[in-house]
Parts: sequence; C-alpha cells; structure tokens
Amino acid sequence: MSMDPHREYCRRQHRLLAHHLSIEAWCAGDDCILLERNHLEEFLKLERFKSTRVQWLLEDIKPWFKHTEPVYAGPEGDLSSLEALYLSRVPIARKFLIRPDPLNADELIIWLRNNGLRISLLHSISAVIPPSEEQIVTRLALLASGLSEP
Repeated sequence: MSMDPHREYCRRQHRLLAHHLSIEAWCAGDDCILLERNHLEEFLKLERFKSTRVQWLLEDIKPWFKHTEPVYAGPEGDLSSLEALYLSRVPIARKFLIRPDPLNADELIIWLRNNGLRISLLHSISAVIPPSEEQIVTRLALLASGLSEP
C-alpha cells in the first residue's frame, strides 16, 4: 500500500531534521536537545501545528531520539499548543520535565545542566538555524562520502 504523498514528504522532512539534530547533539557531547517551537516552525515552514503533524513528527524522529517529550504552552495533551520538544537519546528523569518557576529557555538549560542533564539549545550548538533541507542534505552527503568531518 502506498503512502499519501503529503505524509511521505513530511516523514522525509522530519527524518532529515532528526538526522541533523542527532549529529549536532553528538558533536556537542550532549544527550538531549531542547528544540524550541520557533525553530520547528521555521524549518518545517509552518505557522501553526495541527495535532496530526505533531504526532507524525514525534513518530518520525523516534529512531534518532528514543525519548522525546513535548512541552506544551496550554493544557497537557493539547498538541496544537506545542512550545518545545525535548529530543533525547537517553531517558529523561521526570523531575526535568516539570519546569521550575517560569524560566526562559537559556535559564532552563542552565538549570538542567546544573542538575546533570547533558542538554543544549539548538542555537548554542548549531551554526545555522534553522538549516534548510538543502544545507542538511549537502552536509550529510559530505559526511557520508568522507569529504567532510563533523
């Protein structure tokens, strides 16, 4: 059975992003990236997230980030109120998912790192934000061919 062309396009886009982010995290020595909504919107070229697209995204990045936790601005479970994503290759302790008093993203990362979680914000470990699909494909091709190093 063939897949819906739009779904296949989204899957490819999500996988490209996940592959890029996993390399960025690995090069930074991190287990986890906090990916903010605005970076997702820019990369995916979306202005708002429908619950189906968020579910697809979470499903598609699972091979790279086994422990993905969404952060919601609204009621928990309201996928359209996505604020950020914790993308992690290792389990994230529950205490890290409950935000301490309101913190901006940079303060949250400092708090998480001080509590033993190896995590970064994308903008602190990636030179290009958001990377275009063309930039990611070019980088992956150069890495795979041995013409570049991470």
